[in-house]
Amino acid sequence: MKGHIDMSDSPGQSAIITGGGRGIGLAIARAFVKEGIAVTITDIDQGALDTARKELESTVTGARVMPILSDAKDPAGATEVVRLTVDEFGRLDILVNNAQQFNASKPLIELTAEDFATAYESGVFATWRYMVAAYPHLKATKGTVINMGSGAGVMAQPQQGAYGSNKEAIRGLTRIAAREWGCDDITVNAISPRVHSIESERFLREYPDQVAEVLKSSALGRFGDPEVNVGGTCVFLASPAGKFMTGATLEVNGGGAIRP
Repeated sequence: MKGHIDMSDSPGQSAIITGGGRGIGLAIARAFVKEGIAVTITDIDQGALDTARKELESTVTGARVMPILSDAKDPAGATEVVRLTVDEFGRLDILVNNAQQFNASKPLIELTAEDFATAYESGVFATWRYMVAAYPHLKATKGTVINMGSGAGVMAQPQQGAYGSNKEAIRGLTRIAAREWGCDDITVNAISPRVHSIESERFLREYPDQVAEVLKSSALGRFGDPEVNVGGTCVFLASPAGKFMTGATLEVNGGGAIRP
């Protein structure tokens, strides 16, 4: 993205990316380190974190990367991750709430309380906890929050009752935080992506007909690239060019949710 978006203020900035050890989260981390932004990446898999750190450091010489083993469902995790990030990098400018556990697709009548608890604890509750823990630091830097929504919620995808409703709760939280934190010059937006990831590949294997139907409804008829499309959008939202947008959902989905 260099040369296209003014990130001249990015050296010295730092970001937290939950679920940054793989998939879309790792792609966002790659986009950030290429802009000179230090990154804390969290994951529940130490092996994924170790591999991600090596990849990021080999991508950009001198990249500042701090991997932290942390489960988004842990109520104390957000506070600790924010503390460690500020201790290591001296500040916090960007929070990307990307981590999300996903249970199997089921009709509503087959969903269990555990299915909902997993989706909401790792999703909207974790997003809220990280936002609250990061708030004083983001206030100091006039920072950026980016939350991950999903077309499963926006488009009311069948058999996604726990996951999709949780993602819509995240979008609602995003809009409320944008209202409350605007006076602090903190921008809060959501991204609803449809790009290749570990989750999209798993879903394609398990539900090929459902994926084909989803792509058929998309204007571009394909998945996007996680680093170029989602990572690039995150870089934009954190740049001066993107800092007059707040409370919005950016549908990075190839025209999969064209609506008024």
